[in-house]
Amino acid sequence: MTVTETEQVLAELVERHRALYGGPTIDSKLEAIIRAGSHTNLTERDILHILRTSRSVFFDTHVEVVSGHHTATYLRFESIARFPDLIRMLAVDMADWIRRTFPHHPITGLVATASSAKALAEGIAAQLHDTTRLRVTLTPYSCATGRIGTDIEIGAIEPGERFLALNDVTTRGNCVGKLGKVVTDNGGLLAGIMVFARRDSGQFPLVNELIARYPFYYATDLDMPQWEPAQCPLCRTNKPLLSWRDMPEF
Repeated sequence: MTVTETEQVLAELVERHRALYGGPTIDSKLEAIIRAGSHTNLTERDILHILRTSRSVFFDTHVEVVSGHHTATYLRFESIARFPDLIRMLAVDMADWIRRTFPHHPITGLVATASSAKALAEGIAAQLHDTTRLRVTLTPYSCATGRIGTDIEIGAIEPGERFLALNDVTTRGNCVGKLGKVVTDNGGLLAGIMVFARRDSGQFPLVNELIARYPFYYATDLDMPQWEPAQCPLCRTNKPLLSWRDMPEF
């Protein structure tokens, strides 16, 4: 699409979703994709509140995500991160999971991307500040490509220290796996993994492998199927394709 065509598609997308989130059907559409996480005290109603308040889910669209896969339902976590109350709500639950999961093996810190996941990491550290001083270590993040780097400050992770890998969402498991490797490559021990949402819809085996291997927190499992471009049914109908970079706040 040309720049003008993309702008027109985005304008129509925003108008349609403003009407959707202001109308009576948004709850049922969100409820249809929400599944409760395995280790959270948050209810599906809580997750519904987070997604509806932030207007962070786009429906009936056609988006290419960072991995190159295409999806018709897209979660924009940056929209959640702009609400301090919602981040605090998630941070409280994540901090509680850390307390319950590691009572006898204290956690040294969190490794997160320098993206919107930073707000979650800092929120969790604040919640645990009175009892556990977690160190937050950030890896580079490119807004242009959505990719994360592996360079961290020298001494940010010392040999034997126990760290959790934290990201906002996981789809294929690659980014959280990469964060975990940052921990182990620097001599630390990967104690567990945390994300707000998994959105793999059971399609990508690495996520289940990580869940089987490590304590793994996710507040919700969102049903957001994805396709390789060659198998994408939306491409076959010539539905205009947007990039994850284009997805707006509204």
